[in-house]
Amino acid sequence: MHDQPLAGLAFAAAAAIVPAVAAADPATGTIDYRSKAGAVVVSVTNVYMVRGPDELSGKTIRQLIFTSDDVGATLQHCSSMTCAGGNVMEGMTVDFDVGPRLNYWVAGNGQRVQYSGTVKPDESLKLTADTPGHLAGTLTIDDSAAGGPKVDISFDAKTLKQFSR
Repeated sequence: MHDQPLAGLAFAAAAAIVPAVAAADPATGTIDYRSKAGAVVVSVTNVYMVRGPDELSGKTIRQLIFTSDDVGATLQHCSSMTCAGGNVMEGMTVDFDVGPRLNYWVAGNGQRVQYSGTVKPDESLKLTADTPGHLAGTLTIDDSAAGGPKVDISFDAKTLKQFSR
């Protein structure tokens, strides 16, 4: 009986040492890209929002990262925006605050299939939350006529990580 309080203290101490794993925010939808190499369809279940400087302008931007896999722990280990976006093997990134359009990049098949483009926010985005630390709503893109993806995703993301570079 005397071992129970000590076991509880040992568990609490171990829990304090192990950092919490970054949990994904909820997202539902699909990315459907009919590439020359074949169809890439990603069932999106996770979204992460990161913030940091844009590579070209240096301006602080928000980036949404949509994936089917939980990559939160990987993103927490990144030290730059480039690392965060570069870790998307199946999914897409969308850059906000860069300019009048949203920049996006789709990756599939372990990044062997890629497509990038831009869309007008007023034609593809319906937000229910839009603050520096929170984006929520729906993203609908149909660039299939130009050889790009069809995207239909609902999401609710809060900032996972702020980068200084």
